[in-house]
Amino acid sequence: NKSQDPVQTFRGHRDVVEEVCWQPGSSDVLASVGDDGRLIYWDARQASPVHSIVAADSEVNSVSFNPFVPNLLAIAASNKTITLFDARKPDVRLHTLEGHSSEAVQVSWSPHNESVLASSGIDRRILVWDLSRVGCEQTAEDASDGPPELLFIHGGHTSKVSDFAWNPNEPWMLASTAEDNILQVWQMADNIYTEEEDVPDQPAGDLE
Repeated sequence: NKSQDPVQTFRGHRDVVEEVCWQPGSSDVLASVGDDGRLIYWDARQASPVHSIVAADSEVNSVSFNPFVPNLLAIAASNKTITLFDARKPDVRLHTLEGHSSEAVQVSWSPHNESVLASSGIDRRILVWDLSRVGCEQTAEDASDGPPELLFIHGGHTSKVSDFAWNPNEPWMLASTAEDNILQVWQMADNIYTEEEDVPDQPAGDLE
């Protein structure tokens, strides 16, 4: 018999569950998001939710824990935003990233830098963010391109981005796929992240 019953079944969402993510360093704690707009924290040792909050006024499509700061997580929602939460203070929105022109469908932290994450959307864009730049001063010209934490926009796709992944061995390199059957491997130019590394460090954990 190759089938096996689940170890645990969780019920808490009121609509389609879109994604789930384990908390780094924990064998028991995980989070899920869904079309009910909820972010739910679970502990595998109990059936009921640890916390259940309305995280967005729209569908929530993706959730990702920071691999360096385990209590820090990000969600991507259909209201075009990426929102940061602290698992220890689930009702508090730490920061909201705004840059997509349509639904945000995926978010993923860099495996190399605790303050860097990327998101994709129906707008055919992949946005790379650096939280160490939150609050940095901008010229009017720079501000017209987006908030200071918006580090880079990959606009090479001509159709909806269906998935993307960070290269685990090569910093600043990603692969992305789109609904027009195209797979792209791309890397940010040296001058973008070299200039970025000159910015005074503000660890992602400082947002907590």
